[in-house]
Amino acid sequence: MSNLASLLRRTALMLVAGAAIATPVVANASLTDGLSIRGGFFLPSTAGTRAVTDVGAWGVGVEYKVGWVPQVFNGEHWSTSISADFHYSGRKTGVLRYIPVMINQVYTFEEIDGHSAYAGFSIGATTFGVNGAGAVRQPTVTRVAGGLILGVNLTKNFYLEGRYEWVDKSGSSYDLQGLRGYVGYRF
Repeated sequence: MSNLASLLRRTALMLVAGAAIATPVVANASLTDGLSIRGGFFLPSTAGTRAVTDVGAWGVGVEYKVGWVPQVFNGEHWSTSISADFHYSGRKTGVLRYIPVMINQVYTFEEIDGHSAYAGFSIGATTFGVNGAGAVRQPTVTRVAGGLILGVNLTKNFYLEGRYEWVDKSGSSYDLQGLRGYVGYRF
C-alpha cells in the first residue's frame, strides 16, 4: 500500500506543477513571467541530521508565481507561488536527499533605496531519505511541512531568501527541521 500511496503523492505533485506551468500558456502570457531559479543550502537544526551532512546540504530550486491559488490574506502586496527544491549532501557518514515542494504566500513591503523586503509562510510536502555506511538508514518518505519566509529583493531580478521549516517527524529516524538560504534570479 505504501508504494501506491507514494505513487499517488508523486502524481498529485506532478499535476500541481503541470497546472502551474500551463496556466500562463492558456492565458497567452510569457512562460517565464513569475519564474525564478535559485541556489543555496539547507542547515539542519538537529544533531542527528547534522551528523549526516557535516554542516549542511547544497541545493537548487525553482519557484513560480501563480494567481489561481486562493490567498489566505487579501491585499495588493500579497503573492502566491509554488516552489520545488532539491538538496543533496553526500559524505562518508551518509547521503541525504531533501526535496521540499511548497505553496508560499508572501507579503512584499514598500521599496526603500531600491530594495524591498518580504515575509511570509509556506505549507507543502517534503520528501527525504538517508542512507550510507555510517548513518541510520531512512527509507525515502514524504511528510507534511510548513515554515516561515524572510527575504529581500536586491534588484528587480536578484533576491536573497531565508526559510525556517518544520517537517512532520512521524515514523522517521530524522528530524529535518532547519534553515534554508537562497540566492535567486527572477525572470
